[in-house]
Amino acid sequence: MRTMCREGYLRDTERCFLMAEKFKNIAVLTTALDTDGQAQVMEGIEEYGKKHGCNIAVFAWFTGTYEKDKHNLGEINIVNLPDLDLFDGVIVMANTFHIEKNRAILMDLLSELECPVVCVGAKLADYYYVGTDTYRSMRRIVEHFVKEHKCKKIHFVKGVAGNPDGDARYQAYLDVLSENKIPIEEGRITQGDFYIRGGEQAAREIISSKLPLPEAVVCANDIMALTLCGVLKQKGYRIPEDIMISGYDYTAEGQQNEPALTTVRCRFEKMGYTACKMILDVLEGKKVSKQILLEDEMVPGRSCGCREPGMAKSGIELRGVQRKDVFQRKLVYRLIEVEKNIMEGDVYEDWLEALRKFILNIEPTEFYCCVNDDFMEKVFAEGLVKQEAMSLRERLSYSKKIDVMVAYRDGAFFKKASFRSKYAFDEMFKKSKKPKMYIFSPIHYLERNFGYFVFVDSAFPLCNPLYVNWLINMGDAIENIRKQNLLQMAVRELDEMYVRDSLTGAYNRFGMERYFKELKQECLRKKKKLLVAFSDLDGLKGINDKFGHETGDVIIKAAAEILQAEEKEFFVIRYGGDEYVVLGATENDAEAVAYFERVKNSIQRYNKANDEEKKAGVLSLSIGYQVFEVSGGLELSECIHLVDQKMYADKKSKKRKK
Repeated sequence: MRTMCREGYLRDTERCFLMAEKFKNIAVLTTALDTDGQAQVMEGIEEYGKKHGCNIAVFAWFTGTYEKDKHNLGEINIVNLPDLDLFDGVIVMANTFHIEKNRAILMDLLSELECPVVCVGAKLADYYYVGTDTYRSMRRIVEHFVKEHKCKKIHFVKGVAGNPDGDARYQAYLDVLSENKIPIEEGRITQGDFYIRGGEQAAREIISSKLPLPEAVVCANDIMALTLCGVLKQKGYRIPEDIMISGYDYTAEGQQNEPALTTVRCRFEKMGYTACKMILDVLEGKKVSKQILLEDEMVPGRSCGCREPGMAKSGIELRGVQRKDVFQRKLVYRLIEVEKNIMEGDVYEDWLEALRKFILNIEPTEFYCCVNDDFMEKVFAEGLVKQEAMSLRERLSYSKKIDVMVAYRDGAFFKKASFRSKYAFDEMFKKSKKPKMYIFSPIHYLERNFGYFVFVDSAFPLCNPLYVNWLINMGDAIENIRKQNLLQMAVRELDEMYVRDSLTGAYNRFGMERYFKELKQECLRKKKKLLVAFSDLDGLKGINDKFGHETGDVIIKAAAEILQAEEKEFFVIRYGGDEYVVLGATENDAEAVAYFERVKNSIQRYNKANDEEKKAGVLSLSIGYQVFEVSGGLELSECIHLVDQKMYADKKSKKRKK
């Protein structure tokens, strides 16, 4: 059932009930949260959202341009966790969607929403959009090299093909060169990717090119520029004396670099701030422009020779220094420690304990490890055949109910109740003292979904490549335990096949030899006696001749089942075609007498049911047994010989009665 609430937006009745309080919920869909730019956008969203009574729920995945398909599926799957219809608005970091499959998944997800959607950094369909005039800013960079440094040999490193920002920056390069009558040479253009590989590729092409060395290299972002700087310096080139380099995005790493990068300071934080404001303005019924463009600023640096070394660091640089030199140094040590703990463990409980220790060490405000309610069964209990037969959808799916394996808040672990997965985290929809920012990250191995982590008001996931490494390691560790568990299960299954009879499931003679030794030791240790019984089916040959071997097999299986069912602690062995041995530790003869009385009654019930259902064959067992005092010299063969004679005596007695 659906009803109208909240400024005319459709919501289901459950949401209206849950949201009857002051905090709205805004979802953010993003990748590349480990980069400084995305982290700054998040700072803007968080600042404006919290100030205006909004929880921020960030669903983050980490995929690069060259991502393997299965790993990518496991990452992007986090967007399928929440029911986005429960949120007041959605912010999409669209400038980082470099994988076409991911773009298609997100477009399909967004198309069903009725709440306002704001895209940051790149346009998607007809949604609200906030970005910067990246074309104009890149023009300033290229013009700076042409007019201030009089460069005519300028190399360009492109972003991801088809990315709007990357395409606009490349177009600016082409236009400035054309306007200044500088030849555009294909050999001076590298197809990059906004990541490290793009910078490495540019270095290879520049060094191996037959063209004269470029005077300047303009990169579509800071990451590629930094990578290029590093490779060229290793090869003996001086920056900026031999080659000038520029980036784009004004990252902390770029400003800490020696030389500091010439770049463009994007208004990332303002973009996030504006995106959140747009959503709230729409919800309040205000008139909001479909597109807002912010001005960027060119920042000359030492990498083009325009800034002297030793200049005071800006706020972003100091923030970056603090993150890397203090927080991350501690974090590296903790990550090494947690990896050692995980490597030493071989069961899931070890993984869980290593996780708890890590959380205690990094001391987040709040943390939760959430898994599907069938996590233990599907990951650690089901066998290889069943697990490998799971469809892709089954491997990726979230269950309707989510269990919380680890809950941590205010320095202590506590138990948290399960909740429905469509909320992603139910406390966002409950009353609380203040709004919070929740960051959701998937726990997976390739396309196998294990669950997700939730960090609340924590710096750990933001602008931190080590966080990505930690996520991958945690997923890999569960997968290793899963595989070890499957291997152990396979070994047990093979062992069972070795010691079990395939027809009845009872033990065979190999099993008998093994468990006799164990029983003997148990009896000696606990001062118990040993029951040994020998039984033989009566008239099986006649049943086979009259009704066929299939009916005979049914009788054979039924006998084994009855012998085992009446005492779970006893071992039932199929000794021959129609012969059984029963072994068991017992206190006295009375227990043995009671056991065989139960067997006799069970056989009678079986035959009565067969007769009523007009099934062929009558089950009858001749049995001989004895309870032995156990000593070190007790031999099984001697025991079987004695009870075998008793069994034959029972069989002869039956024949005489006939």
